[in-house]
Amino acid sequence: MAPLRISFLIRSVYDLLPSNANLVRWGKKDDPTCPLCQGRQTTEHVLSSCKVALSQGRYTWRHKRVLQELASVISTAKGKSTPLQQAQQYSPQKVESKNGTEGRSQ
Repeated sequence: MAPLRISFLIRSVYDLLPSNANLVRWGKKDDPTCPLCQGRQTTEHVLSSCKVALSQGRYTWRHKRVLQELASVISTAKGKSTPLQQAQQYSPQKVESKNGTEGRSQ
């Protein structure tokens, strides 16, 4: 595991990431509130409990990115391309429409 990832994991477990609440505690900032929901922005709040981030799909996006990365690593190890890589390689074919104009297939 990369050193920065290990550092992030350790700092998140011990609540040592620079959340607004920690920055206030360390004398670096005056306001501990979350810019999205105005609740107290702690590490836990940022990583999993901000209601606004949840309603905007931010956690879902992050989880999907993690799963895509895992799928990519596993597929690479197996020597196969992932569905995402296959979609990126897809090139639509030109087809002629009913009215004789040229277009792209979907």
